[in-house]
Amino acid sequence: MKESCVEFPNRRDKLLRGMVHLPDRTAAPNPAPGVVFFHGFTGDRMESHWIFIKCARALARNGVASLRFDFYGSGESAGEFREVTLQSEIADARDAIRFIRRQKAIDPGRIGLCGLSLGGCVAAAVASGARAKCAVLWSAVAHPSILQRLALKMGKQADGDAASIEYDAREVSLSFLREASEVDPLKALAQFFHPTLVIHPGKDETVPRSHAQDLLRAAGVRIKRKVIIPGADHTYTSLAAESEVIRRTVDWFRAYL
Repeated sequence: MKESCVEFPNRRDKLLRGMVHLPDRTAAPNPAPGVVFFHGFTGDRMESHWIFIKCARALARNGVASLRFDFYGSGESAGEFREVTLQSEIADARDAIRFIRRQKAIDPGRIGLCGLSLGGCVAAAVASGARAKCAVLWSAVAHPSILQRLALKMGKQADGDAASIEYDAREVSLSFLREASEVDPLKALAQFFHPTLVIHPGKDETVPRSHAQDLLRAAGVRIKRKVIIPGADHTYTSLAAESEVIRRTVDWFRAYL
């Protein structure tokens, strides 16, 4: 397995930073299929308890390459979080897919997408236009208007700035929250005709289980499945839940990439 730090510009010529995981040549075709990970709201390319790292390494052991990256304004990428919108994250997602397709070790015709929470919304929004071969959505947001309710409920007005709130030690612009409702991942997913796996926690206190059902219903493909992980929280914070999510994700990409 080979792991390399990478950076690439988004369409606004701002640097996004990430990590590419490549399988050993003996474990994969050359070039190998690839997966792009999209992190959640206020997350980063490692995600909670490093679940993205663990999943990327599991994929590599099974012959699948991957890219984990930080959206603009998150993690080690350029920018401030207060500048971010859901639309800018969708644009970054398309740039990341374009970047992975240009890697010599990766087959540009065999790209899958995996997104957690708001990253799942992003994956659903871009899957069809990006010509992805399959998708896996973890705890995914089907109705982005939920962000406004969550942030306003749990946040507070940022000091001296009426245009933003403080949420999880980050400044979130009110325009992010207002404009998020303009994104319709369900409409976009209806145009995606490739295998789609929807995984949702049994005890998600952030995104209701109904979002998983709405995503499954919207998916325009016959090969689709919903899996509920009993007892799991929003980010699958237990060894048992994490292991099941990763196993099912790896199996899905091995089967359909």
